[in-house]
Amino acid sequence: MSVSLLSGCGVANVISPPFASAIYATTADAAGADSSVAIPAWVPADATFIRVKTDQTHGASILMFSPAATAPVFTGCDAASDPEVDQAQSTGALTNQLSETWWPQKLNDGVGVVCAGAWHLFGQDGKYYAWTP
Repeated sequence: MSVSLLSGCGVANVISPPFASAIYATTADAAGADSSVAIPAWVPADATFIRVKTDQTHGASILMFSPAATAPVFTGCDAASDPEVDQAQSTGALTNQLSETWWPQKLNDGVGVVCAGAWHLFGQDGKYYAWTP
C-alpha cells in the first residue's frame, strides 16, 4: 500500500501564487528586509506601522503605512502606467488577489491616485496605501 503526502505549502502554491508579507513598526525595522517584503525608498523615514504584501509570481505588491511628519514624494500618474485602474474608484485588478483586511476595497469619494515610481499611492482614512501593478 502506498501513501502520498502533500505538504500544505505545496498545495497552497498550486491553488494560488505564493505571497510574502511583513509588518514593521518603523522604516528602521524594515532595513535589510528580503526584497519580497522590502519597503520602497520613497516611504518616509519616520513612517510607522508599515504593512507590505507581495505576489511573488507576478511581482505585484500592496503597502500601507501610518503618516508621519514627512510626506512621501510623488508625481502625477501616467494613465498608461496601470491601464486596469479606474483612478476615480479602483485600486487595481491585482489588488483583489493581494487583498487583506487592512486594504480598502475602493477609494473614498474625492481621493486621487498619485505615483512614486512604479507605485500608485493614495491617502485615505488617516493612512497611506500604495500598490504596484
